Amino acid sequence: MKYGIIIFFLLFMIEVEGAHWCKVIYNKGTQQGELKQQLNRCKNSDNIFIAIHSEFLNAGHLLNSMIAEHCDIRKEIVSTSPRKGDPYFTAVCEFRQHFLRKD
Repeated sequence: MKYGIIIFFLLFMIEVEGAHWCKVIYNKGTQQGELKQQLNRCKNSDNIFIAIHSEFLNAGHLLNSMIAEHCDIRKEIVSTSPRKGDPYFTAVCEFRQHFLRKD
């Protein structure tokens, strides 16, 4: 039993170590083309964190469209709405394999 627990934790650590994360933030000051540059850096990532500032009138819709375009919707997706002190709509998901990964 003791060895089973140790093996489980070793396998868990290997799995956690193997995942690559990428962050995409659509902020008030984001310049044209900057969002695409951020996404291009994500092509070798396993997971993606998306944040969209709530100052945009359609921030919730933008987040949903980015989830549909860049997340594997068959997997779990965690998204939040802005809270006091945190002005971002956010999502965390498994990055979908698409044209960005073909390079």
